[in-house]
Amino acid sequence: MLYVPRVSDTSIALLVLGLHGVIFTLLGAGLLINARNFRKRALRAQGQVVGLRRSESSEGYVYYPILRFTTVYGQVVQAESDVGSDPPSARQGQHVAIMYDPADPARLRIDNLTDSGTLLAGIFLGVGLLLLFSGIAVGVVTIL
Repeated sequence: MLYVPRVSDTSIALLVLGLHGVIFTLLGAGLLINARNFRKRALRAQGQVVGLRRSESSEGYVYYPILRFTTVYGQVVQAESDVGSDPPSARQGQHVAIMYDPADPARLRIDNLTDSGTLLAGIFLGVGLLLLFSGIAVGVVTIL
């Protein structure tokens, strides 16, 4: 007869918590590295929100700012931010600090905590670490 060890509910819960913790932590770290790398290579400029593109999502609407700015080389660029939000992060007509990729000025972000990607990265990283440490803590308490 083949012996199959019984896996306890606690072991499954620890595995699920730990796995989700690792996934969220890796996602958060990747987003944070991406945001940091973009910030390091980006040039800064003042831009103006010339429009907002509204996109429907499963939870309502998301607004993507369309920005116009002048690069350090004098090129006027109008491009849409990759980051959308509800409510919009800026109003039409508003002047905002932006960061843009000098190799491709259409790749831009509003220079604030939410649009730069730092806040989202921090949330994923925080939740991931919380899940990971919760799984470890439950495991240690269960063993003792």
